[in-house]
Amino acid sequence: MGLLDKFFGKKSGVTPGGSPIYRYKNVQNESLQIPENTGVYAEEIEKHFETLFPGRESRVLHEIISDIVHIDVHVMWPTEEQNFFVLYTTGMSDLPMTIPDEVKPEHREILRLGEVYLCLPGDWPLTPDEMPPKEAYWPIRTLKFMARFPHQYHTWLGWGHTIPNGPDYAPLDDSVGFGGVVFVGGGDGPLGSITTEDGHRINLYNVIPAYKEEIEFKLKYGMEALDKLFDENSVFILEPKRPNLCSDFKEVLDGPAED
Repeated sequence: MGLLDKFFGKKSGVTPGGSPIYRYKNVQNESLQIPENTGVYAEEIEKHFETLFPGRESRVLHEIISDIVHIDVHVMWPTEEQNFFVLYTTGMSDLPMTIPDEVKPEHREILRLGEVYLCLPGDWPLTPDEMPPKEAYWPIRTLKFMARFPHQYHTWLGWGHTIPNGPDYAPLDDSVGFGGVVFVGGGDGPLGSITTEDGHRINLYNVIPAYKEEIEFKLKYGMEALDKLFDENSVFILEPKRPNLCSDFKEVLDGPAED
């Protein structure tokens, strides 16, 4: 089963922690939609990250075939002072996300645009002049999927959203135990958002690969509780073998979806 590709008929509900539940049906028999606009804010986003992480070598992994939006992944190499990679997307913000009616009108404009990023340890097997090897590619694939997801499924992504890899929380890759992702960030700080020259806000969301129990813990107790665990255990940089922060959580809160 591929990355995050088991989705069912969309329906709504609310978890015990107060989170809305959405489900999505696989997109089938839809022809390729060539993007009308590409790289609308790419230059501004690139400058923003270069300001946040100065003095780094960088490379752009350009998307060859694009559907709906053109998603590039920018890779910033580690430095001696900051021994981790920074990966971020451009192209997700080329189109606005579909914000649901229950979101207050005054918040809609703030939440419409977004990009995603994550950080990898400095020994991740990436080289400046070669394509990433298969075993190193899954975080890049995850970013690309997440950046296209809200446009493909006519929905939105924001702080506290969790996306399991199907109802069984299948691993994101055979090499890891993460069964989904959690979105953090999107605030007012420099790693939370960008204000573009034309006055729009682009929220920057850190994609945190997470274990099934962590996602279920969030569904029960809310994102604030999980975010506190993430902060206390410094999950900002992806560690493929990091401990499961909610390994003792055994409740099953989200039963099988209906077709």
